[in-house]
Amino acid sequence: MTEFVYGNEEDWEGRPSKSQRKRDMVALQKLGESLLELAPEQLERMDLPEDLAEAVRFYHTLKDKEARRRQLQFIGTVMRKIDPEPLRQAMDELDQLRYRQAEEFHQIEEWRDALVEGDREVLTELVGRFGLDAQQLNRLARQAAAEKAAGKPSKNGRALFRLLRQAFEGEGS
Repeated sequence: MTEFVYGNEEDWEGRPSKSQRKRDMVALQKLGESLLELAPEQLERMDLPEDLAEAVRFYHTLKDKEARRRQLQFIGTVMRKIDPEPLRQAMDELDQLRYRQAEEFHQIEEWRDALVEGDREVLTELVGRFGLDAQQLNRLARQAAAEKAAGKPSKNGRALFRLLRQAFEGEGS
């Protein structure tokens, strides 16, 4: 039986397979795709290489679906020429920031809802933690509860939420 030799085996060792290279390229393209979802201010803070930043800005000017698809592939090509690790870290930090902000938002909503329902423990906790005016919190909570019971839009509920958010953000500063 004839044995075929396709070159030196040492040349192939340590080299990723074609499938792995394709998976890596698709992952870079996905990372580039996630850059497209960011606001221009966020992109500027990321300190992207100029050719990548230009490719992302150009993508946003395109209207045609096919042109956008080709530009996305081009962004993936540009991504192959740079070190993607700093970009991955920056995107992870942004994701963590979004997660933290969502958690804070939900916590403030829970406090507001508890105040509207008349939870005195939450009122005591917020007054002690943030130094808020108990009478003002009580007044806004009672008015929000009345609006809720009447089926009206909760103007005072929003005001209560804003007050709690300002106090929460003031604590973090």
